[in-house]
Amino acid sequence: MPEPVSFEEQVALFQATADSAKAHEEWATSRAEVIMPLLEEQSTVRPIFRYMRLAPGAQARFDIPHEDVECVWMLPQVGTTPTIQMETTSIMVDTFGLMGGVEYQEDVAREGRVDMAQMVTRRLKNNFLIQEELAGWSLIKAHAAMLGGEQIIDGRNDDGGTTGQKKLNIHTINETITTGDTLGQGGRRVTNIYCSPRRFGDLRSAVTMAGLPDDLKMAVWNNGKGSDNVAELKFHKVYNQRLVDDNTAYAFTQKEGYFYGIMPVRELLNSRPNMLSPNEWKRGIQMRERLGFGVLDNLGLMVIRFD
Repeated sequence: MPEPVSFEEQVALFQATADSAKAHEEWATSRAEVIMPLLEEQSTVRPIFRYMRLAPGAQARFDIPHEDVECVWMLPQVGTTPTIQMETTSIMVDTFGLMGGVEYQEDVAREGRVDMAQMVTRRLKNNFLIQEELAGWSLIKAHAAMLGGEQIIDGRNDDGGTTGQKKLNIHTINETITTGDTLGQGGRRVTNIYCSPRRFGDLRSAVTMAGLPDDLKMAVWNNGKGSDNVAELKFHKVYNQRLVDDNTAYAFTQKEGYFYGIMPVRELLNSRPNMLSPNEWKRGIQMRERLGFGVLDNLGLMVIRFD
């Protein structure tokens, strides 16, 4: 672990970027190291897609088990239509570059504005977080749009029925777990559910249900985190309504030897100074990574509908 940097040291480091090309280069190249753990912590797609670093020159090819898997999915590029491969024994996942940058005035650095330095880092992090989220969820939602039969679950109301106000309640959770147990040969165990904060709020209403054990009530009420455990399920709140809205939740299943998605990384997140910025009395940072997304298990996803 690196030694913590004091406030005074942060001011000095940021001030030096204004007039020293070497200091600016060192600060710019360090942003990737600072931002990477933040992406790991805050991303909703990284827990879904298994992170795999590719060796130099290695192909992003992954074998597919024959049992249960009928098709696989791949995202060729950000903003393009995901492609589907039927009855395949392997998948080649395309990787693509994600890029971003930010600039700040030299005068701001000379003033030692540490708050601006933090804002620069935060904006870079958010830039790549948004790009990864949009790419990963576009593939998930394309897969979800093709699902049918048992992989589509109707939410339940407080009486356990499928009419009226549907919620992410104990009845819906029970139906999701039961349905997962019927998928494929040997069934699947539901491990993670991604939902909006509004649907997560349905869980907290369960503390008023008669007969619910106290320890489960405490688990349901334990909010304020990115995810919470209830009935051996991990619930993830997705705050971007464009990714996960109030009418839909996404449940991911697990089976020994299978995993839902893969995220091959050909080029790790890296940062460098923008050499053109000083011409405008600015300092700039550029960042880039190269990765891809693939779905390896078509039974690894179920959709819960509340509309």
